[in-house]
Amino acid sequence: MSTSNTTEVSGDSYELPGNSLGLFDTTSSTLANIAPALSVFLTIPFIVANMGAMAPWAFVVAAIAILCTGNALIEFTKRIPSAGGFISYLTNAAETSSKKAGTFAGGVGFYLLLLAYPVSISSIAVFFGSWASSYLGWSVGSWIWISLFSIALAVPFLLKGTGVSVKVAFVLFCTEAVVLTVLSVIVLIRAHSALGVPFHAINGLGFKGMAGLTFAFAVFGFVGWENSGPLGEESRDPKRTIPRTVIISVVLCMVVFFLAAYALVVGFAGLHGASAGIKAIVSSPSPYLELAGNYANWLHFLVFFVGLTSAMGGVVAASLPATRYFFHGARAGLLPKAVSKVSKKTGVPYVAMLTYVGLTAGVTIVLFWALRNPITIAGDESGISTVPLLFIYALTCLLLPLYVWKKDRANFSILRHVLISIVGAGVGIYGIWQTIKPGQAFPANHYWMFVGLYLVLAVVGSMWAIIARKANHEALAKGLETA
Repeated sequence: MSTSNTTEVSGDSYELPGNSLGLFDTTSSTLANIAPALSVFLTIPFIVANMGAMAPWAFVVAAIAILCTGNALIEFTKRIPSAGGFISYLTNAAETSSKKAGTFAGGVGFYLLLLAYPVSISSIAVFFGSWASSYLGWSVGSWIWISLFSIALAVPFLLKGTGVSVKVAFVLFCTEAVVLTVLSVIVLIRAHSALGVPFHAINGLGFKGMAGLTFAFAVFGFVGWENSGPLGEESRDPKRTIPRTVIISVVLCMVVFFLAAYALVVGFAGLHGASAGIKAIVSSPSPYLELAGNYANWLHFLVFFVGLTSAMGGVVAASLPATRYFFHGARAGLLPKAVSKVSKKTGVPYVAMLTYVGLTAGVTIVLFWALRNPITIAGDESGISTVPLLFIYALTCLLLPLYVWKKDRANFSILRHVLISIVGAGVGIYGIWQTIKPGQAFPANHYWMFVGLYLVLAVVGSMWAIIARKANHEALAKGLETA
C-alpha cells in the first residue's frame, strides 16, 4: 500500500534513496553516535564512586542489557524497515488493537523524539564547548560560541549527503577509539603490577554498587545504539544490515568502554595504590587527562582532542536518525509537508535536517541565557532527554510480542519475543525510575516534572493530530513492507 501522492517540486522529491547504505555506513554512524570517549569521560567517575575498582564490569553488564532492549528494534526491522524507526514500529504494533490506537502510539513516539533529540544533541554540543574552553583557558562564557560552532560545523557534511556524513562519523569514531586503545595499552603495560585490581571491590560495593543510578549511567553510555533503525529505507538488505549493525556496534563499544575503564582503574591504582587510586579517580575533574599526563604525556593533547572528536561525531551521527524521524513525521502530517522534502541530488531530507539543527541551536542558546553553567546544562539536558528514549525503548519491547503474535505467528518465539522483551522493557523502566524517583539531590529531584511535561506534550500533540485529521495513519506506519 503506497501513501505517496506527491509531485516533484523544484528539484526535490519526497522519497529517500533506497539501497544507498551498506553495513559499513550504518555501523559507522551508530558507533559515532554512541560516542564512547564522551560517554566514558562523563560516566566513569560516578560508576567508580559506587562500584569501586570493579567499575569496568558495569559496561559489560550494560551491554548485555542494551542488547536485550535492542532485540525489539532488530525484530521489528526484520519485518518493517522504515525511516520512522520506533514511530513506525509503535504504529504497526498498536494497530493490532485498532487503527486509532496505532496512530496514537505512533504520534506519541514521534513527538517524544521531536522533543528529545534537539535537547540530547544540545547536551553534546555544550560538552564540546565546555571541554574546549576549559582546556584552552578561555573566558567563562566563551563555551556558547564553541558549542554553536560545533553544531554549525556539522551542517556542510550533512548537506553533502548521507555517505559523506557516515564517512566523517567513521573517521571521528576511529580517532577516539585508537587514542583510547593506545593509551590503555600503555597504561596496562606500565602499571602491570595493578592488573588484578579491577577484580576486587576496593573502595566500593562491587556489583552490588551497580544498583540504582549506577546501572542507569552505564546504560546511558550506550544511548545511540538505535541510530541505524531509521536508516532502514535507505539501507541495502536492511533486514540483515540493521540487526548486524546493532550487535556489532554495541559489542565494539563495550570493548572500548571496558578497556578504557579497566586501564583507568589500573593506572590510578599503579600511581597511588589501590584504595587511594580509586578515591583519586572520583575526585579528579578530568581523570583521563590526568592518566595521560602521568603515563604518556605526549598523548595528553590527543586525549583532549578525542573529547572533541567524540562529541563532534555524536553531533554528526545523531543528525541522521533525528532528520529521518522529522522527515517521517512530516510525510505523515505531524509536521508541515515541506519538512519531508528530499534533495534529488544528495538524497538528504534537507528541510528536516535544517529544522532539527535550528531547534538544537535554539535550545542551546535559551539554556545558556537561563543557566549559564555548561556543566549544569549538559547534565540536565542529558538526564531529561534520555528518559523519553527509555520510554520508547520500553514500550517497543512491550508491544513486540503482540505484534509478532498477530502478524507473524508462524515465527513467534517465547525466548526472542517474550522473555528477552521483558528484560529489555525492564531495562528501560528501571532507568526511567532511577532518573525520576523522589529523594534525589537537586536538580535530579525535578527531572520528573520535565519528563511529565514531555509525556503531556506528546500525548496532546498526538491527540490533536488525530482530532484535526492531520495524521495519516498509513504514512505513519509506512515501511518497506507496508509501502
